[in-house]
Amino acid sequence: MTKWTSILESSKTSLMKMESALFNTPELGFKEQKTRQIILDYLKEHQLSITKDYGLSGFRVTIGSGKPHVALIAEMDALIVHKHPNAGPDGAAHACGHHLQSTILTHVLTLFNEHESFDGSLSLYCIAAEEFVDLDYRLQLQADGQIKLLSGKQNLILMNAFDDVDAFLSVHTMGETLKPSMEINASLSGFIYKKLHFYGQAAHAAVMPHKGINALNAQLLTQQAFAYLRETFQEEDRIRLHLITTQGGESVNSVPAHTILEGYVRSINPDTLINLNARLNETAKHCALAMEARVEIEDRTGYMPLLQSRELSDLLLPHIKKVVPEANIVDHQKSFAAGDMGDLSLFKPTIQLGFSGCKGLVHGMDFRMDNVEEALVYPAYVLLSTLSDLYRDPSAFNALVQAYPVKMTCEEYTNMHAF
Repeated sequence: MTKWTSILESSKTSLMKMESALFNTPELGFKEQKTRQIILDYLKEHQLSITKDYGLSGFRVTIGSGKPHVALIAEMDALIVHKHPNAGPDGAAHACGHHLQSTILTHVLTLFNEHESFDGSLSLYCIAAEEFVDLDYRLQLQADGQIKLLSGKQNLILMNAFDDVDAFLSVHTMGETLKPSMEINASLSGFIYKKLHFYGQAAHAAVMPHKGINALNAQLLTQQAFAYLRETFQEEDRIRLHLITTQGGESVNSVPAHTILEGYVRSINPDTLINLNARLNETAKHCALAMEARVEIEDRTGYMPLLQSRELSDLLLPHIKKVVPEANIVDHQKSFAAGDMGDLSLFKPTIQLGFSGCKGLVHGMDFRMDNVEEALVYPAYVLLSTLSDLYRDPSAFNALVQAYPVKMTCEEYTNMHAF
């Protein structure tokens, strides 16, 4: 039995209390006021308070000072699942397990503060709006100048809130598993949201279709061309292109003058994502011209692919093996799902440890925590044990930080989002 095993055993009641409080207080992104207060009340009990307040996008609490500086990344928001038994009046429900992140990482900070002497800094970032939902509300916040981008981490990047951080550690549920499991070094896709407006010329569909320009035909030709491009997608890039028609015309008795095609393009490769998106746009423009129509394209960069640090993941492995069998460790899984942790991984070594202990479908109406040990205690143990190692002998950590291949500057990131 290690020091952290016994400490976490005595902290189990506190972990369960916070998990329950947050699970029953789901709030959508940039609206996490009650969630924020639950976390702050717990921190106040442990003589900690906000170090830096980022307004709607979240806050930071730091212990210690100097280097190395590790950041714990907790997401506070829920998502919309109307039929979830714990859904709020607006349909918000913790069906993605962000309440577990906040519970685990808040306790990691306070327990490390109370039971470990160390040189360096450890920060907890409680961050808003990871889920890419409730977009009308967020677009209004953006129009009003209250936020610049649609996720909390993206806004904090633009605020230079992570400049003094060396690496990011986070956790996330794996969903329902058959056995106690953990996941390391997984990749997540990035995505770009697309909205294509096709414009033609209205005319009577029966009497004078020859006088019209059919915007729907231009759209369909574009979709067919996109389909032909699919055979050029490479498997290792994990590309997904999924689209829906949200406006197909104005009247069945008129040649469609305006149609709308919306969807996402996804990839786990940042360069592939950006280059393919440009290729799709050129394809759409030429298909529209072929039908004598025109297209206007709205692209909104969502999240960049998450490419986790192999070296940082390896620092966790010895401690993971103490809580789950080695055969139950999922290593380097590639997922089509996306999250804004990917944006952080552009700049600094980043990991998101996966853990089991939940029941039901992630993002589904039956999602909930099922096993306290797997969903709260084990991930907290792994992080606490790793942090102890890291601060006791930071040489390996400092080496991987220095060697990390930075993929983008903050200026390039700002330009990518058209600011």
